[in-house]
Formats: sequence, C-alpha cells, structure tokens
Amino acid sequence: MLRAVIFDMDGTLLDSEVVHYIVIHEILRKRLGYDQTVEEYMQYCGTPDSEMWPDILENLEKKGLWPVEKIPVTGKSVGLSAGELIFGGILSAEERIHEVSAELERLHWIEYDKYMRKNGIQAFPGVMELFAALKREGLKIGIATGSLHRIVRDNLEAMKLADFVDAAATSEDCEFGKPAPDVYLSAASMLQVEPGECLVVEDAENGILGARGAGMQCVGFNGSQLPSDLRSAPFVFSDYRQVGPADFFDWYEKLTNH
Repeated sequence: MLRAVIFDMDGTLLDSEVVHYIVIHEILRKRLGYDQTVEEYMQYCGTPDSEMWPDILENLEKKGLWPVEKIPVTGKSVGLSAGELIFGGILSAEERIHEVSAELERLHWIEYDKYMRKNGIQAFPGVMELFAALKREGLKIGIATGSLHRIVRDNLEAMKLADFVDAAATSEDCEFGKPAPDVYLSAASMLQVEPGECLVVEDAENGILGARGAGMQCVGFNGSQLPSDLRSAPFVFSDYRQVGPADFFDWYEKLTNH
C-alpha cells in the first residue's frame, strides 16, 4: 500500500539544477580553467559535493587537463603554509585532491546562496497544490536530496512547502550519495514507513537508480531547464498542474503489480 511520496529537490521541486550548473561551471572555469559541459554536469545530479568534486578533479587529472601536482592547496587543515605544502611535497596526490575539493565545495555553496538571494526561490507551478492534495489523501511527504539541511530548510520555507513535508533526508544523513540508496532509506526511516510503501519522484538517472536500489518505486519529472535522461523511468510527467493523488496511486499500483 502506498503510504509516502518522496521527492528529490533540485530539478524536481524547483528549477535549481540549472543554478548549480551555472555556479559550478563558473568555479571550474575561473579556478581550474576548465569549461564543463551540461552533459558532464548532469552525470553528477543528486551526488553530494563530497563525492562530486574529488571525482571531477580525478577525471581532469587523468585527462591531463589539470595535473594533480599543480593543484593549489591552502594547508589550513594541516597547519602549514601553501608554500610549504606545494614546494615541500608534504601532501600526496590524494591529500591535494581532498584539500582543493573542500575549498571548491565551500565556494559552491557561497555562490549558490548569492545567486538564490539575488534571483529568488520558487517551486514549479502546481507543487503546493499537489502537496496539499497528497496530504488530504493521508500520504506522508518526504524529501531525499544530495543537498544540505540548511539549503533544504531555506528552500522549503521560501517555497511555502515546509508545513507539508514530514521529513527531509540529505547528504548529511548518509555515508554515500545517489546513485547509492542511502538517502532514500534514511527518508523512509524518518517517515516511519517501509521502502516498498514509497513512491519516489526524480529528475535524474542517479536518483532513479538510488530509489530502485532502496526497493522503492519511482517516476520521473522532466520540467527542468536542463535535459535529463529519464528513459528508465516507467512514467514521466512535466507539469505538476496536470497530475494529482489519483495518478500517484495508479502509478504505484501498476509498478508494484508489474
């Protein structure tokens, strides 16, 4: 029986995936001289920064686009000056990647906050009405995202959705991000429901894989500005104003009895 609907946040509840791409693209261009494509970014949708940035740096190093020995480090975490670290050869390649990843993650959220404060936060049309309708049907509503608790809190308040959401699981609540199932399992635990009693709404393949790995049914949302490959999603919709609780019950019923 369907008891809860769990939503991804970025690109699913608000059109913020494009904001993350704009911010991350600019950081990579300015800091590392690399022009990241939309396709390259989309493979990280739902992935927490702690996993995304090291992977980006390692891939650039493998391609010879950013030799790891030239990665600048601050030395703050080990109490040494940048000069001592760079010229003294104190840090290994892995440690250098860890250092610069932490700095890029910090910059990511600073620039994201600036962008959102300047441009505002708004849910996709029809989200609030759908949430209200789902609650009237007795369903619990959860969030499962690779973002941070403070970002989720600020976004839900800005979108006036906070009162509808029963629980929100983030990258800070689990060891591994999407496509691992951890954040979905955390959300189900917070909602006090079984994974098999949940239907997930996702806008990216990483999320779909993670939801399925958690033993949950999943449908796709493709209303974001950024293209997303949702071929593996059995049902896809693009406008919250065109769906209601009956659709969610119907999708769940068809998927569980498939």
